[in-house]
Amino acid sequence: MSDSERSYLIKNVAPDPQLLEMYVEEVERIRLAIPPSKAFIDHVGSTAVPGLAGKPVIDLLVTLCEWSDAERVVVALTGLGYKEDIDTDVASRRFLERKIESGSLKAIHLHLTPMHSEWGNKMFRDELMADKDIASRYAVLKQSLAAQNSEDFAAYTVGKSEFVMSILRKAAGMFGNDRLLTHQRAELDRAQSLQRLVLFAQFLVALTAAMSVYVNDNATLMIFAAVGFLLACGWLILGRMQRAHRDAGEQARRVVLVSCGLGVGLSPEQRLRIFDKFTVSVANRRLVREEDYFASRTAPSYRRLAELVEESAYWTRDLQRASASTLRWLLLGVTILVAGMLVVCAPSISTDANLSIARVLIAFLVFLLSSDVVGAMLGHRDAALAIDDILQRVETAAARGYPHADVLLIASDYNAAVEAAPFVLPWVYSIRNATLTRRWRAYLENKRAASHTSRPAYCPTGFETE
Repeated sequence: MSDSERSYLIKNVAPDPQLLEMYVEEVERIRLAIPPSKAFIDHVGSTAVPGLAGKPVIDLLVTLCEWSDAERVVVALTGLGYKEDIDTDVASRRFLERKIESGSLKAIHLHLTPMHSEWGNKMFRDELMADKDIASRYAVLKQSLAAQNSEDFAAYTVGKSEFVMSILRKAAGMFGNDRLLTHQRAELDRAQSLQRLVLFAQFLVALTAAMSVYVNDNATLMIFAAVGFLLACGWLILGRMQRAHRDAGEQARRVVLVSCGLGVGLSPEQRLRIFDKFTVSVANRRLVREEDYFASRTAPSYRRLAELVEESAYWTRDLQRASASTLRWLLLGVTILVAGMLVVCAPSISTDANLSIARVLIAFLVFLLSSDVVGAMLGHRDAALAIDDILQRVETAAARGYPHADVLLIASDYNAAVEAAPFVLPWVYSIRNATLTRRWRAYLENKRAASHTSRPAYCPTGFETE
């Protein structure tokens, strides 16, 4: 078709509800005409999107189950009034048109494609139907392009294509590594926030128990008991929510290590199951890019997987050590404080006051035990030791040329160590970030320099004497 023949395609008309009925009728005509060939017939294009203005055309996507039937199907469609555009120079697509003068409708365009053809992609239509904002922006763009290119169909099409491709690229990246990294951070951040609420709920339970020591009225004691029960229920619920978010984040981290390290992707079905577990929206979060998250620039391989494990392990080991040290000093300080209070106050106060203080201290000890501060301290320490061992194993694997089985086992053991470890204390990362970043960059520079000399390529303890 010439540009003058295509000029009606540039005009956008208001949505017409009758087009849906005409689409259904046309589908039935086609189904009756093409047997015994099997096909799927979809309504695509702007008129398929409710409420969206578009060209006065119904676009049909006819996907043939057997492409060898294409010639016979084209003949059958010709009998229905369709005319094939022989200028369509695409081996895997046949384009036909049926002119119509019925109200606002000018034509029916039929795109005949084989199964799984790139021309049979309905993703853009689905994005328009699912996201009103995208549909609105697309409508505004088409109106603007139609006004600027009222006689230039090629320019109008190019303008639309840029928008369409940007949406398709975004949709194609929904299950990519960058999106996985973003979801990983979002889920783990939410889990850590909930962990703080869990600790706060435990503290409130202990505080309620301590305050009840000074209450002698039975009715008031019942209120304290009810409040304590509700707080305990909240603690259990928050704990389960925290666990679910952490599980989703940890699974994302495992996938990211393998996918980014080895350059292999999971099947679409597996990725869909993983993404279905994500419940934290990342719509307003900055996308976490693989290149920003990992320093390694080695090509996907077992070496790269080992480097990613090494980088992650170095940071995790340090943060676990710092968390263990913080809790250790905290417990020591609390112990000294309590002991000092007992030594100073016990000889000078009454027996009843001693009894009250003892009850409060018992409630405080219950809080420490329920929040498992001691267990968390030991967990951080054990995790740091386990991860330190993993770093040494990475060094050994590097010296041996990164044996595949060794690297996979190291990655598996690292994942197990991280998942068994308590959450790093939230303020520790902020305190240690600058120091860790500087030390890690120094290590990378040492490693780069070593690769150009006779020294071993891997010397992860080369800067530990700082």
